[in-house]
Amino acid sequence: MSDGSEDLTGELPPFLQDVLGRSRPLTDQDRVTEQALVELGVPAAEARSAVAEGRVPLVLAQRVLGEEPRYDLDELGARSGVAPEILRRVRVASGLELPERFTDSDLRWANHLNALLEVLPEEAVVRSARARGTALATVARSDLGVVRDEVLLPMRQAGADDLAIATGLAETARRLDELGREVLTITYGLHLEQQLGTELAAMLTRTEEAEVQIAVGFVDVVGWTSLSSRVDPGGLDDVLDAFEERVVAVTSPDKQVTVVKYLGDAVMLVAADPALLIGAMVELTTPVPELEDVPLRGGMAAGGGLVREGDIYGPPVNRAARLTDLARPWSLLVDDDLADIVPEGMSTKRLRPVRLRGIGVRRPVSVRPRRTPPGDK
Repeated sequence: MSDGSEDLTGELPPFLQDVLGRSRPLTDQDRVTEQALVELGVPAAEARSAVAEGRVPLVLAQRVLGEEPRYDLDELGARSGVAPEILRRVRVASGLELPERFTDSDLRWANHLNALLEVLPEEAVVRSARARGTALATVARSDLGVVRDEVLLPMRQAGADDLAIATGLAETARRLDELGREVLTITYGLHLEQQLGTELAAMLTRTEEAEVQIAVGFVDVVGWTSLSSRVDPGGLDDVLDAFEERVVAVTSPDKQVTVVKYLGDAVMLVAADPALLIGAMVELTTPVPELEDVPLRGGMAAGGGLVREGDIYGPPVNRAARLTDLARPWSLLVDDDLADIVPEGMSTKRLRPVRLRGIGVRRPVSVRPRRTPPGDK
């Protein structure tokens, strides 16, 4: 039964309304915000729902970036020349929603897809879409995180209301959309050119088999779980920044050592030449002042692996991960069969046999920079 106040429930699902109980009354500021959204072109029901659910900044930003829906899926297929089922497959693989109607941007996307299908078979395009979608979603989340930290949070701390935050987000999102597209296009071309110059790319063109011989390594932050419970999120962000900056500083000079992905507090690296990867990983697991209180450790293996959608799979990945778990702070463990290819200038020590879960008994080798005797230069 209503108590006479104006409820602000928007379009919350019934189960959420049950959990939340009676909605809060509509405040004067809520009315101002709702009316401002309507004047900016947001439908009244959507504006009301946005205020109710705390989505005012997101709704306004979506309106700024969005376009007028014009086509259903069949019309999109007819105009682009791509079968609706293929459009559906690739869009889902890309991690994008399937709205009832599509915009001119969607049509441009479909036209580009049609051109891509003339170069690659459908299954390859779908696999590529999964990799691109995952990567670009990460870029978008990262950019929004930066906007939140550098633009919206200071505004909130200065007392800005929802409408001011919404306007700030919408304008920043518009500029990011304009500038980000060009930056992404150029960066993709530069990365493609760089990858074509690696031995890994050359190896992939030389073999008739799906499997290639590859070296894989992991480096992670020691004691991350404990650190997470003791340090506030801002401190953790500083740790990850320092870790990733160190990885980039070590790997960027040599394009033959490739960063496959970051895994929170860890990074996965690959190279066609195991000796090159050992060198990079020894450098990463050698103490540096900027990571004095955050020790790193690493594990590395080599062997036959599968390169798929930009990721690496196979036994060397599993062995490298297990060796990383076994390594002590500021140390690198490499698999048994890599002892003979450790570069000069490094010391090795073969450990006692150890059973690695799911792999069996191995005798890993600890690799460190060789210490210079006192008095030597």
